[in-house]
Amino acid sequence: MKKIQNIVLLLTLVGMIVGCASPARQLNRGNYYQATVDAVRKLRTNPNKIANQDVLLQSYPMALKMAERDIYNASQSNNLDKYDVMVARYEEMNHLAEEIYRCPIAHELIRNPQEFHSELAEVKGLAAEQAYNLGLQAMTYKTLDQSRIAYNNFVKAGYYVPNYRDVVNKIEESRYAATLRVIVEPPQTPANFQVSAEFFYSNLVTEMAKVNRNQFVRLYTPEEAKNERMTNPHQYLVLDFLEFYVGNVSDSKNTTEVKRDSVIVGTVDVGGKKVNAYNTVKAQFTRYQREVSSGGKMHVRIIDATNSRVIEQRAFEGSYVWKNIWATYSGDDRALTNEQIKQTKSQAELPPPHQDLFIEFTKPIYTQVVSYVRSAYSKYYVNTDKK
Repeated sequence: MKKIQNIVLLLTLVGMIVGCASPARQLNRGNYYQATVDAVRKLRTNPNKIANQDVLLQSYPMALKMAERDIYNASQSNNLDKYDVMVARYEEMNHLAEEIYRCPIAHELIRNPQEFHSELAEVKGLAAEQAYNLGLQAMTYKTLDQSRIAYNNFVKAGYYVPNYRDVVNKIEESRYAATLRVIVEPPQTPANFQVSAEFFYSNLVTEMAKVNRNQFVRLYTPEEAKNERMTNPHQYLVLDFLEFYVGNVSDSKNTTEVKRDSVIVGTVDVGGKKVNAYNTVKAQFTRYQREVSSGGKMHVRIIDATNSRVIEQRAFEGSYVWKNIWATYSGDDRALTNEQIKQTKSQAELPPPHQDLFIEFTKPIYTQVVSYVRSAYSKYYVNTDKK
């Protein structure tokens, strides 16, 4: 994927550089097609620009010659992409004609831009036929890799000639043959945690199902496989909780003396005037904390369905700690901080049910497993480029 991203970035940069070049520069570089397109577009906004008119008059004939040469060379070759080249060049020439017709000054300069619609239709038919036959040939090997090649060829055939023969059915047939079918086995847990385990599994399958999009992989639950009568999986994705603990309670208690200096404790008469009296206030502050910890480890295995061999395996851990803090005090509450006062207004609470604690500690496991599955099956990418 990184290599593809780098290529895309490179092409984007090249496109930006090409786009910034003037029609004259494109002409001098031998980019006759692009020079023609750029010259026509500039003439739309400034039809009297002589330089762009000159570029058009020079570049358009050269663009035709270059395209015709490429078409001839491709037609004489045995390369599998010969029709792709020919289609691309005919489409370029037709595009140039369309651009010229849509620009009055360009049409005045090039009175009869050449169009090749019948030639394009003929070559598209040949391209569709070739791709279709290559697809049929690849299907005979009955392997995932060859079925993916077949799929791409059938898609190409349908692109060149929509509804070519029975290509719509062939696309679906080859896609199924090319798709890695994986049954995701639910984790087994004691009965009192089965509801939470099913909740975990349901959410996990829903998220992992997104793997199916644009990929040659399909993840099934056992029920889906049964309902669709799918009896020939390629792999099993097995989820097991190797170990887990729920509801381990830890209580702590800490009593400290707290005090605060310079607190107003009343008033005194000084020279016939009442002034504030300050002193140190104290309190005994007792803080209670209850922690309920839960955690576990999930073992994920990818198993070959044909020989039960473990292809890949990983273990993922998760934990969750529920905390309850409350406090009491004796003495002067003015010695307490705002946070301590807040804690004295709290009370001891019952921890959440074990089912909820189970769900909480599996959340980080869930995130890790989803990421792992996406990565493990990322190579089964569908090439959506129809050409």
